[in-house]
This record gives sequence, C-alpha cells and structure tokens, in this order.
Amino acid sequence: MAHVTIDTGSTTLCMSTSIHVVYPLESRIPPSSTLYLLHGAGDNASTWQRLTTIEMYAQKYNCAVIMPEANRSYYADMKYGLNYFHYMTKELPELCTNLFHINTNPENTYIAGLSMGGYGALKCALTYPDQYAKAVSLSGVTDIQKRLVDPKMPDRMKKEMQAAFGLELKVESGDDLYQLAARRLNEGSSLPSILCCCGSSDPFIEMNREFASYMQDTNFHFQYVEGPGTHDWLFWEEHLKTTFDFLFENHQ
Repeated sequence: MAHVTIDTGSTTLCMSTSIHVVYPLESRIPPSSTLYLLHGAGDNASTWQRLTTIEMYAQKYNCAVIMPEANRSYYADMKYGLNYFHYMTKELPELCTNLFHINTNPENTYIAGLSMGGYGALKCALTYPDQYAKAVSLSGVTDIQKRLVDPKMPDRMKKEMQAAFGLELKVESGDDLYQLAARRLNEGSSLPSILCCCGSSDPFIEMNREFASYMQDTNFHFQYVEGPGTHDWLFWEEHLKTTFDFLFENHQ
C-alpha cells in the first residue's frame, strides 16, 4: 500500500494545491476501481487518511482512493473565488490519470464524501452521471438552499457561503441536488446509484430524511441508512464500511 502526497499546480485554480492518494500495490495488478473521496468543511485533503481506516478498505478492494483539497469551497465554481467544481470533475481526473495507472472506466469510478463533501459528491454524480457509477454522502448537506438560510449559521460561515453562492445566497439549478436529480430523470439518462447515511442526532438529519423520501420515489437506485450517531468521525468511520459494502456489493 502506498500513500502519496502530491503538491501540484492547477490551471483551473491558478495556484498550487494538494492531492492525497492511497494506492494499493500488494496485488501486483493495477487498481480495479477508483474512488474520489471528498473532505468536509474545516478538513483538508489529508483528513480521511489520518482519521480513518481508508487504507484498509483500499487494500481489501484493490481500489485507488483520491482525496483532493477543496478548502471551504462547497465544491462550487464560486461566485467570488475559485472554480473548484470544474477542478474536481474535469482537471483532477485528467491529472490523476496522467500520474497513476488508475481505472478510468465509469463503471468502476465512484465518488463519496462527508458533510460538505457529501454534498459535493452528490452534485458531481448528478451533474455528470456518465463519469461515476455510484456516489455516497455521509452526513451530507442534501438541501443546500435550506443550509444557506439556516438562522444558526455563524456570520463567518455566512460570508463563506456568499463567496461560494453569491451575496443573495440564492441557489442556482446547477447547485441544487433536487433540481439536478429531476433533470437527470427527465433526460432519461443513465443514473448513478446513490447511498446516503446520516446519524439520528446529526444536525442535518431532517434534510437527509427529506432527501431520502424524495429519492426513494424516483427511478434512482437509492439507499438510505440511518443509525445512532452525530456529525463526527466515530459515525463516519463506522459507515466507511457501509460505504464500501455499497460500492462493492457484488465483490467476491
């Protein structure tokens, strides 16, 4: 197993950025799948590797895990900031394909994340369903408009949200998960399989329940898992297993 940290320039972001990669070596064959794993607000590209057993799962399933840096961008092409969404969905896959022998088949390409990263993972998969076979959100922000008008949001965070989504905090259709899902259904295009997990004491539990209720009435292959826990690494570590069980449910 190799853990590689890459410091590289990005033409999209117009600055240097970091990527952490967990790459299985023991099988002597290239990884059979690729997982883009997104961090939450307040974390960085290293956090998944430092605080969870992600390496164990990468080795077990011969999966390359790519963990990019997104700062507090909400994985958006920001109104007053950088184009992180374009970076995540376009430049990052191309860069990693050039650097590593990863599986680029969309049927073996997955995306997942927690909290802000859960929102980002769902947004990526619902915007480009031809790029990802499955997506997983752990404690994700599934209703971004509701999050933006949360009266409990600190002023500091409100400014960050304004940088990402605009001063009026109005969500455009390309940033709204409900509208993206409806668009994919209306197109009749291939649909990614989706898993959402949330703790019953998580502050985002109600929006996750509402999103699950909506998605379960659609043609998406959608699963929802709720259990004891809150918005913390104990829950996310526990449901890292749930994530890999879902991604590799037909793995022998």
